[in-house]
Amino acid sequence: MLVFRSISSSPHRGFSFAACLLAVSLFGAGCANYTPKPVASQQQVPGISVSAVTFNFQNVVVGQNATQTFQISNTGSAPLQISAMSVSNAQFSITGPAVPVSVAPAASLSYTLTFAPTTAGTVSAALNISSNAPTKAPSISLSGIGERAFANLVVTPTVVNFGNLAVKSISLQNITLQNTGDISLSLQGVTVSGAGFGYSDLSPGFSLAPNQKVTFQVWFAPKVAGPASAVLSLVSPNLTSPETLNMSGDGVTSTTPPPTPPPTPSQHTVALTWDASTSQVIGYRVYRSETSGGSFNPLVGTALNALSYSDSTVSSGTTYYYVVTAVDSAGIESVYSNQVVAVVPST
Repeated sequence: MLVFRSISSSPHRGFSFAACLLAVSLFGAGCANYTPKPVASQQQVPGISVSAVTFNFQNVVVGQNATQTFQISNTGSAPLQISAMSVSNAQFSITGPAVPVSVAPAASLSYTLTFAPTTAGTVSAALNISSNAPTKAPSISLSGIGERAFANLVVTPTVVNFGNLAVKSISLQNITLQNTGDISLSLQGVTVSGAGFGYSDLSPGFSLAPNQKVTFQVWFAPKVAGPASAVLSLVSPNLTSPETLNMSGDGVTSTTPPPTPPPTPSQHTVALTWDASTSQVIGYRVYRSETSGGSFNPLVGTALNALSYSDSTVSSGTTYYYVVTAVDSAGIESVYSNQVVAVVPST
């Protein structure tokens, strides 16, 4: 049996750490006046980073918008609490997860930045983010340029000369309109100043979207001999001034009868057929020329609701070239089909 002879007292209150351990091992009792030092633990904090601090949207037409993607990441070891986001200019906006929102460590959130200018000129703004991260998120710079929206009508060609044309006959030519602007363009009026000229397949109220084209026809039908001219004007509230097309021609007469009478429809006839268009159309137009790939003239004024046509106005000993176009419900005409050749016998 182990017996202590004596334990001397200390002038200081309480046992030392070594004495306390000895007392615990010998007597099984604790030390009332001893408190262990706590073990230090690593503090967990959130961190915030952004994918970029500058966003330039370049040029954007007023009334339209441009977008860019933006990310917020938690680079810390504790949840990141995003409490608020604000943009200093209403022409910029941010969409994505609603705030307040929590972002787990090593996770990210994606947002969309939008620039929708309402006025022309340079625009800038700052995007500020509030969170519980010890380090404040940087202010994000936003910039862009608002461009004035406009419509622009291009007429091709701008001048048409019908040349010499017999009095009381008619000649037609195709004209193309294209809107090369940023907004839709509507025709408020179409006028022709000059006798003997006109147009077809184009009505006031017709609208052209940006980059859209439409083809219509102008005609010359002189009633008297002599030179004639006219100006076709296209008026639109989207244009600062009307777009114009200048037309000219000469009406001629002849007292000398033709050397041979014109062929009767029973002499020769060219029968034409074609495949149906794969698009939704209301009919077809047939064009003819006496030159391969040359200037084609329409044989019919309105679209044919058929897949065939017989041309009985041909002359003996003449070679003709034909093409066909398809016309939709808006009056828009397709490009020419492949060209076919018809050689009319001399007899």
